[in-house]
Amino acid sequence: MVAKLAAWAKQAGDKIFPFHRLNIGPRLTSCFVLIILAMLLGNAVLLWQFHRVSDQAQRLSGVDQELIAVLQAHTSLMSFYERLDDLAHSENTAGLLTEAELLRTALLEDSRRSRSVLGRLPPEVQLDPALLPTLQAIQDALPAELGAITVLAKSKDWQAVRLRLANQVRPLETRTSSLVENIDREVGEKRGQALLRIGEAQRRILLIVPLTAAMTLVFAAFLGLAITRSITLPLGRLMEGSKALAGGDFSHRIPAAGRDEIARLGSVFNDMVVRLQELYHELKSREIYLAEAQKLSQTGSFGWHVASGETFWSQQTFRIFEVNPATKPTVDLLMERTHPEDRALVQQTIQRAATEVRSFDFEHRLMMPDGSVKHVRVVSHPSTDNEPGDLQFVGAVTDITERKQAESLLRESEQRFRAIFNEAGSGITLVDLISGAPVENNRALQRMMGCSREELSRLATYDDLTCEEDREADALLFRELCNGVRETLREEKHLILKDGRSVWANVIFTLLRGPDGRPSRVIAIHEDITERKKAERDLQNAIEEIKKLRDQLYHENIALREEIDRSSMFEEIVGESPALQTVLARVAKVAPTDSTALVTGETGTGKELIARAIHKRSPRASRAFVSVNCAAVPPSLITSELFGHEKGAFTGATQRRLGRFELADGGTIFIDEVGELPLETQIALLRVLQEREFERVGGTKTIRANVRVIAATNRDLQAGIDAGTFRSDLYYRLNVFPIEMPPLRERKEDIPVLVEYFIARYATKAGKKLRGINRATLERLMAYTWPGNIRELQNVIERSVIVCETENFTVDESWLSHKLDTAEPAIGTLLKLPAPQEKKAIEAALADAQGRVSGPSGAAARLGVPPSTLDSKIRAHKINKHRFKSA
Repeated sequence: MVAKLAAWAKQAGDKIFPFHRLNIGPRLTSCFVLIILAMLLGNAVLLWQFHRVSDQAQRLSGVDQELIAVLQAHTSLMSFYERLDDLAHSENTAGLLTEAELLRTALLEDSRRSRSVLGRLPPEVQLDPALLPTLQAIQDALPAELGAITVLAKSKDWQAVRLRLANQVRPLETRTSSLVENIDREVGEKRGQALLRIGEAQRRILLIVPLTAAMTLVFAAFLGLAITRSITLPLGRLMEGSKALAGGDFSHRIPAAGRDEIARLGSVFNDMVVRLQELYHELKSREIYLAEAQKLSQTGSFGWHVASGETFWSQQTFRIFEVNPATKPTVDLLMERTHPEDRALVQQTIQRAATEVRSFDFEHRLMMPDGSVKHVRVVSHPSTDNEPGDLQFVGAVTDITERKQAESLLRESEQRFRAIFNEAGSGITLVDLISGAPVENNRALQRMMGCSREELSRLATYDDLTCEEDREADALLFRELCNGVRETLREEKHLILKDGRSVWANVIFTLLRGPDGRPSRVIAIHEDITERKKAERDLQNAIEEIKKLRDQLYHENIALREEIDRSSMFEEIVGESPALQTVLARVAKVAPTDSTALVTGETGTGKELIARAIHKRSPRASRAFVSVNCAAVPPSLITSELFGHEKGAFTGATQRRLGRFELADGGTIFIDEVGELPLETQIALLRVLQEREFERVGGTKTIRANVRVIAATNRDLQAGIDAGTFRSDLYYRLNVFPIEMPPLRERKEDIPVLVEYFIARYATKAGKKLRGINRATLERLMAYTWPGNIRELQNVIERSVIVCETENFTVDESWLSHKLDTAEPAIGTLLKLPAPQEKKAIEAALADAQGRVSGPSGAAARLGVPPSTLDSKIRAHKINKHRFKSA
């Protein structure tokens, strides 16, 4: 019964606990560890039950604290209400005002303390959902109610005070009373449940203790039987196998399951039996392997007993001599197969070896029955293991017929190669890597060098023929070839012959390796390219001459282009007055540089044309010319317009947008009306001018700015600096090269030219033919002060061309009569004032024009600026022009 139980325990243990994979020591240790773990598991269950009892006790404490907190809040609220009610009935205003604040502070402190107690309750205590909202409502409502009661008490309205207490404060006390009853009922229920769970846990503890002890004993007995069985059963099998091996039974095997010491002993026993069988089969198969090896190597073995004359031949030896293996081998049979011309050599060698007792190694021929000849090599040495006087020779005979045939073919090939080597059209030399001297050379190389074979062979090294300035570079390349870094090398070598002649050769070096795989020699093949080099030099000289002629033509072309540019760079700028010519001369000087330019002058004088002329004449002419009018862009968007913005940088920035500086990269940016820039944008522009870098609005990446800056303004920037609306450091950065554009009234000699230019331009556009201009009209145009400068003249000419119905050009007198004055209009200088004064001047002009901007009597005409410019300034100063219409 015990044996069956042990077997069952062993089988179950192997499935559940694989003890057979462990050694005996770790197996016993594992058993004790498992027993201890079982005991710990029982203790853990007991601790778990004790923990549950502790949780229930904490839950009882938590619900008691919840009830105490609610009772405390309710008591405070009742005290608050009763005290206020007493004071209200006594109509004691001074007492109520004195105690109101103390009551409010005490009530709020009690409410805060109750909320704090409730916040520290254990997580498992579930609060009444209405508890915290009720306390919060009391805490939020009572200060306001107390304030209202205080106000009513100050006004002596005690009836209203008592009604407020009854209608507003009393319901709060009622809510807390109801909340106390609900929580008291819940606390009672939770206390009963907790006590019930504690009783259940106590009963489980009394049941777990004996069960744990019994299971631990059963588990220990089960493990003991399993481990004992896992040790005794393999030992019995090992004893049975040892007895079988002692009786000569090599077929017996021991089942070796597991990884313990007994299983390893069984494996060693099984391996020993297998090894004995392998040795037996190996001895039988070695003869077969030896016979196959001799057949593959065409080598047979033999033995010769000198005293008795007995001879042993292997199977391969019979094949080599082409003798039937059933024939008994003898020395006479050997001599019979030997070639007649070699028999004397063979007989002499055998006798000397037997007499002098020494090894022999020689080659001879065999004559086969069919008349064919074989070459064999015979190697033998005397055996020293025998007794004195018992001399034996052991040796091998190898069929070397194929090797002899290959040597014959190699000699024939070498003869053919030497014939080709000597008669080749290219010069060939063989250089020794150790000495560096030529070893062999052919006739073509001798003719190329003008030397005999002996003279070339006497050269110390191959470098003696190389041009001196090329020797160092050639030595480096030749060293790489010798070290095996390269297998072949091709180069053009400049050789100096003994008679002083210069020869160019295209040389191909090829590395030759010896039998050990190491570099031994180099073969060099020379091709005479002297004539080709001469043709290349002539071609190079011709190319140099062509290059000189091309460069001369290029410089002449550049000079011609410069002359054309000088004559056509200002085709859009019309005029011949000295003032204009002075400006154009300054443009021609600054254009080739990359300096910042500041173009100033009244509106309509052509500042943008000057900026375009500078760009066209500069090295950046092939890149972009980007223009931006600061007065036409709202101040809040000018920074984004210049430098761009990232997606989401501000409201409405739905995607990334490149600024004008990025669009003008590599080219020129023209900033018109620079005096209108806000101060924050002036700082960003100053950074671009100083550091040549900027960042997009809302971005963090710094962008390099490769842009030339040209600024323009019709305002007095110095006055703006004094007024604090324009930065002085930015002014000095912009004013690197100032250009002042003269107004049209200072260059009246250009008016006839401009009039003719504009008449031709707009007459062509309108499809009219105007043959001349009325003299009175020209005088009237010359007398006009032109506050709008060239832009105003352009508009008047275009308007007159449109309404003109004759071939003679005329201008309506009403368009010019109100300003026929030689004096400068004082109002034109208002736009050079600082921003505050400029705003006042614009408002005054709008008031005089009754809100009208354009037209002969509009504010723009009064200020001497185009209507579009005035509209931009009105928006910049945020002026409401409609309020002047009612005035």
